[in-house]
Amino acid sequence: MAAQITGSVGLAGSANIGEECAMFEAIHGSAPRRAGQNVANPSGLLQGAVMMLNHIGQTDVAEKVQNAWLKTLEDGVHTYDIYKDGTSHEKVGTKEFAQAVISRLGQSPNILKSVSYSNNSIMHLPAYKRKAPQKKDLVGVDLFVHWTGTDPNELAASVKKIESSDVQLTMITNRGIKVWPDGFKETFCTDHWRCRFKPVAGKKLEKEHIIQLLQDALNHKIDSIKTENLYEFDGVAKYSLGQGQ
Repeated sequence: MAAQITGSVGLAGSANIGEECAMFEAIHGSAPRRAGQNVANPSGLLQGAVMMLNHIGQTDVAEKVQNAWLKTLEDGVHTYDIYKDGTSHEKVGTKEFAQAVISRLGQSPNILKSVSYSNNSIMHLPAYKRKAPQKKDLVGVDLFVHWTGTDPNELAASVKKIESSDVQLTMITNRGIKVWPDGFKETFCTDHWRCRFKPVAGKKLEKEHIIQLLQDALNHKIDSIKTENLYEFDGVAKYSLGQGQ
């Protein structure tokens, strides 16, 4: 998000630093639609490389590369994603941008703030300590269904047919908003519904109940999409509530 605010997702690098190894890369994906066209902005990968150089202690090299990159941007040499008429001076491709940075090695920007990494130190992370496992309890299941109707009460009447002596329908949401029971008719609904089932009071939900729920949905021609189990850990709910619940 921060990279996009600056002008392009192609501008930022990222670091994944572990106890024994580290990985550095651009924040964006592989962009297959740009493959072989010599148009992609290489800045993200370059920024990842600068972070790597700092991490391994080659701060002088990182500083030289970063300042050359800043000087290139300042001179208005831009790839298509950040090129702007009236501000940019030259629209270049991937290779040409990289060559522009290389040609400016040893230079620093005049307007943009130059960087100095001489006081940087290698990051040393404390050893990871695994937390003690928490007590995990299955307390419900969300059954997601595809339904093209618009009245949540009508859907609830249909879905309640698959209730049993062990599980019951407690809530229906659409786009995260509770629409049953006691929903608002003004709520705009799509064809993707979440039906939340909880165990009947005094009963314990088992995986077998979920399997039976899916079988009953099939028998009643309810178009189930997927399920998501609801858990409590050490008695604390770790699942989302519906808005308005």
